Amino acid sequence: MKTSSREWRCAFLVLILAGGLGVLAGPAAAQPFGAWLTLNGSSGTYVEIPHSSSLNPTSGFTFEAWVAITDSGGCSSIAGKKWTETWWIGVCGTTLRSYLRGSGSLRDGGTLPPGKWTHIAVTWDGASRRHYINGELISTFDDPIPPTTNTSPVDIGSDVAYRHTPIGAIDEVRLWNLARTTQQLRDAINEPILADTTGLVATWGLNANANDVTGAHNGSGVGSPGYLTFPVAPFCVPSAHSLCLADRFAVSVEWRNYSAVTGVGTTAPCGTDESGLFWFFNSQNWELLAKVVDGCGLNNRWWFYSAATTDVFYRLEVFDIVGGANKIYFNYLGDPAKANNDSDAFATCP
Repeated sequence: MKTSSREWRCAFLVLILAGGLGVLAGPAAAQPFGAWLTLNGSSGTYVEIPHSSSLNPTSGFTFEAWVAITDSGGCSSIAGKKWTETWWIGVCGTTLRSYLRGSGSLRDGGTLPPGKWTHIAVTWDGASRRHYINGELISTFDDPIPPTTNTSPVDIGSDVAYRHTPIGAIDEVRLWNLARTTQQLRDAINEPILADTTGLVATWGLNANANDVTGAHNGSGVGSPGYLTFPVAPFCVPSAHSLCLADRFAVSVEWRNYSAVTGVGTTAPCGTDESGLFWFFNSQNWELLAKVVDGCGLNNRWWFYSAATTDVFYRLEVFDIVGGANKIYFNYLGDPAKANNDSDAFATCP
């Protein structure tokens, strides 16, 4: 059988990228979404955690969460402990806003795309406050004064002095009594924290309840907040910008280059039922290989692998349509893309 030059190029690139899966360092982590808190903008619906002195970090501070929200009008609360007196994290329009010492300590920095899962973090290290979006440092502010304290509860999706709840979803909320570094945020951005960790005050996984996964700071729902998981479907449909692997895994990728030009990956004209390729800038120059492996007979999981030949930022998203699960993987601008060897990716086996 005669093989075209395009087919040979396709096979050769797949072999190169697949080979890289075994030699490039460090797997990208997988998204921990199980269920999440869902909010409809009603000011009477939120999660409340009773006051504890440990919820007032003063020697260092990190707040982080995954959010997919839309401001319900003016500004909306992601979480707060009475914004007029201590800390508050929220969104105003599409801008990430933080307070650490009540009124007068406002800082704005970072953009939240409405309704799209985004990781946010605010840190304070004794000298500077920093805002992060998806593990990228967006803003740094001189801020040498420690956060203030009070005896108010912590609210997720609200604030005792500002009952403005966003529309959308919040997941995996974490509070630390130290400033997490950029690398620390990235290392755990997509991994659930299930055990006590140095500096960790509380983790609210929001997996159908408001319990603190690692400690004693359990919360409760006010106004009957809901919890959702991803919907399921019998199969996925491929498109010019989405792979459909094993008839159930919808894979897409977004990129951003050094000139802040953004785009979506386009599927290359070759692939198999279980693997495929994307190009970013030129249809003759493919950037990324994605593949799934049925590991159900080995560890009762579906595996997701990827490798890329690029150093631009990208966000690689995988939906298990059948299992109702989602994973997001990042590469950061200037970093040669590392291989992702996620042999624990998806739990729903045939």
